[in-house]
Formats: sequence, C-alpha cells, structure tokens
Amino acid sequence: MSTFLKNLIVPEHPTSVEVRNNKLVQEDAGVHEGAGLRALASGGGSMCLEQTVSGDETPYPYEMIEESAEFLLSRTKLRPKIGVICGSGLGPLAEQLEDRDIFPYETIPNFPVSTVAGHAGRMVIGTLDGVPVMCMQGRFHSYEGYPLWKCAMPVRVMKLMGVDQLLVTNAAGGINREFNIGDIMIIKDHINMQGFAGDSPLRGRNDERYGPRFPAMNNAYDKTLRQKTLELVKDLGLQDVVREGVYVMLGGPTYETVAELNLLRVVGVDAVGMSTVPEVVVARHCGMRVFAFSLITNMCIVEYDTEAKASHTEVIETATMRQKDLQKLARLIIKIMSEDGYVAGDE
Repeated sequence: MSTFLKNLIVPEHPTSVEVRNNKLVQEDAGVHEGAGLRALASGGGSMCLEQTVSGDETPYPYEMIEESAEFLLSRTKLRPKIGVICGSGLGPLAEQLEDRDIFPYETIPNFPVSTVAGHAGRMVIGTLDGVPVMCMQGRFHSYEGYPLWKCAMPVRVMKLMGVDQLLVTNAAGGINREFNIGDIMIIKDHINMQGFAGDSPLRGRNDERYGPRFPAMNNAYDKTLRQKTLELVKDLGLQDVVREGVYVMLGGPTYETVAELNLLRVVGVDAVGMSTVPEVVVARHCGMRVFAFSLITNMCIVEYDTEAKASHTEVIETATMRQKDLQKLARLIIKIMSEDGYVAGDE
C-alpha cells in the first residue's frame, strides 16, 4: 500500500475511499451496526477501502417477532393452535381452508419473501374440518441468501400467536434403496449438517422467553404422533407408500454429488433435502410438538456411470402427482393433533 494510503485519515462515515488517477474519491454515508472497512485491490493500481455490513446476521429481537404476530392477530378472528409449513406439493392444502384470511409475506412486518418457484409466499389462516390452522404457503431457504435464523423466524411468529403444534413437510431425494419415487417418509429423526459446522438458527444470545439455552433434540419428532399416524394410514390406503426414516438437510442449491450421497447412506440417512431442520430446531426450542414428513420426489443418483441427473422439474412433477394423498395425510395428522388434547409443556 502507498505511503499516501497509509497516512490517510478516514472520515467518520465513509462508504468508500478510493484513489483514482492520483485523486481521492470519497462517498459519504452513515455507518450501520456491524459495519467495518476492508482494503480491496483493484485493476489499474488503485486501492479501495470498502465498507462491509454484517447487521443481517443478527436475529430479530423479541419485539420485532411480536410485531409480526400482533399484525396477524389483529387481522383475523381465529386463534390457531396448529401451524403447517407447506413444502412442495402441499401448498394447495391452504386452498381448502374455510373462512380464510390471506397475508402475502411482503405485507407482514419484518417477514422475509420466498423466491422459489412453486412457493406462493403467503400466510393463510382458516379452518380445516373445523380446526383453526395457520399455513405457510412457501418457506425460506439458506440457499436464497437467508441466515438460518431468518429461515425459521416464522415459527417464532406462530409461537407468539399461540401455536403449540407444528406440521412440517418437504420434498426430498430418496437415499434408502427400499424407497420409491412418490413414497412419503415420516421423519423420525434428522442429522443437522449445518449444526456440525457451527451454524444454527439458535446461534447468538438466547432469549429465555422462547426457550432454554440448550434445548434437547432427542425427541424432536413426536413419538406419539408418529405411532398414531402409522396406525391410521391404512384407512387412507397409503400403507404401501408411507415409510419412516432419517432426514438430512444440506445447504443447496446444488444437488448432491455421488460421493456425498454414498457418505450420507453410510451414516444412516434415508432422505435428503434443503429445508426443515432450522424450523424444527426453533419449534422445539419454543416447546412446540412437531410432526414432519417428506415426499420422496426423486431417487438420488449414487452411481457414476449414468446420464441421469436430478432436477427441480422432477420434484414439481412428483409433488403434483401426489397432491391429493399429501392433503389426505395432512388432514389426518391435523385431526390427530386437534383431538389429542396436547398442551405446550406436557412433555
């Protein structure tokens, strides 16, 4: 770095400072929390000091989540105790709700916006078979650029609205050789790969109003709900396609390599996706009872000598094919939840 730059006194609120053609070019702006300056070398022998902002990494305070919850509560007469996160193929469930109040995500204070094809991006509150329910039509993913806490932020909004049971669904690739495209896997456990790497939706200062600093995850997916559902799926004619297994979330948006899939199979993974785990972690932290299932939309490619490849089109096609079955299963689970008399804190 030149002597000129070493001796440069940076003004109080610079956005950038750059030397161009031996002249100092400076733009002024307010410094945000978490901002800093870093040196950038660029072409033509110039050197820039660029402001970096990391404020988006800080989870919303309780009051901002409360603002989102109060916005919704003030605009609906319903007080749902059951929340549903609709993955690929289950979005139309929200269309079957009666007495619906519909809130596009962009109208809800502090809410993220879904950017994935096939995700409507709406919160729908209504009744399903007489049971008040709130449904997320579209979710948020880390590959969209959102930190994990923001992917799961709507779960905390649900909690502050009074929801104490959560149904989470997703589309996933099948790793288990016994699975077939179109199967429905009830999730009995997950492997939190992002957690292995030190990333978590609970990272940062803990707010005891949500839950404890160190929540347990050994019964993340409620055993009673899983058992009752497995007993009753034959009444829906789905006993030949409903399975139970272990789910893993990877960051995406790329599909997995052959080596990665073979590794996951060795450690006991049955299906792989790009969502769900942050939402479940936050729900359990909040004391919610959770049930989750995956639609197996494609079989993962674990051989090198093949021209086949995974695609989002295949995911959407399988989800569309199974829509009615997914809706029947979701209705059954919501019925079990509503009749079970569960109260948060019963565990």
